[in-house]
Amino acid sequence: MKKGAVACFAGMLVVVGALLCIDSAPKQGGTADGDAAATNAAAAVDFDFTSMNATVRTAYAYRLGVNPREFEGKTVRISGSFLTLVDKKDGKRYFACMMGNSGGCACCAPGGVLEFEPKGSLKWPDDFPRAESRITVSGLLKLVEVEEDGQRYPVPRLFDADVLPL
Repeated sequence: MKKGAVACFAGMLVVVGALLCIDSAPKQGGTADGDAAATNAAAAVDFDFTSMNATVRTAYAYRLGVNPREFEGKTVRISGSFLTLVDKKDGKRYFACMMGNSGGCACCAPGGVLEFEPKGSLKWPDDFPRAESRITVSGLLKLVEVEEDGQRYPVPRLFDADVLPL
């Protein structure tokens, strides 16, 4: 019995420690090679999911899913699989990035799939990468109110997004 309590307490310490590290994590960005242009571009990103390890990325993706207002108005960069679909109701084409390596944290954390509106006047399919190919997307995160089954809720979406194939 005593052994189980110690293991439980140790587990709680690990979780609390991880949460403290996540909350106090510095803004992500920057490069190791010292390239000034890349450093300036990276510094403009508030949340750079591409430079986070898998554990921190999953935690932030979860936070994005359950509290999207925390990220509203921030510049976000993510990498993952390019997704697109057409809404059968209104015929509009939507674009998204499923975060992580081959889906990464998308299966277990809300926020793992992020919609985006591309910058400029890109034409589908000529100006876009192949579906399910790896991309990096960065843009300004705004909340869009969506109604489903009579209820409204905020959905995070990147606007004026730069889309780069990996």
